Amino acid sequence: MTEKEKYDVFLSYYFQDRDWVSQFVEALRDWGLVAWFDVADLRPGERWDQQIQKALRQSTTLIVILSPNSVESPWMFFELGAALADQKRIILVLTQEMDIRDIPFLLTGFQFLRESSPSKAGRRVAEVVAEIRSKKGQQEDPADKA
Repeated sequence: MTEKEKYDVFLSYYFQDRDWVSQFVEALRDWGLVAWFDVADLRPGERWDQQIQKALRQSTTLIVILSPNSVESPWMFFELGAALADQKRIILVLTQEMDIRDIPFLLTGFQFLRESSPSKAGRRVAEVVAEIRSKKGQQEDPADKA
């Protein structure tokens, strides 16, 4: 991973879902992913808005944790918009059943991962990211490595 791609994943979530997300991040890290998670990665005195933007730019994948809490978050839309503009991979994780009408229309074009268990969701996302990373490595031109 280059300095530009410092993180495998960036987590976008609503603060009331922090306990679930903490367990999810632990599972991602257990499976070898480098995840940017504000709870662990923001230090006292840092400008959190600047650090979020920097980490999002340095991530290859945006993971949006969708719950009834998160679909109204302006920050989720900011992070989603930035990821779309940068053509990042976007993975949506539904932590509980939600009516499709409650999910913002912009997100309905993405295939969701529906999983209430944070550890199972973390394993599945890690598998997907590793598979994509492997395919990307196979597509690299060997001359680029010389």
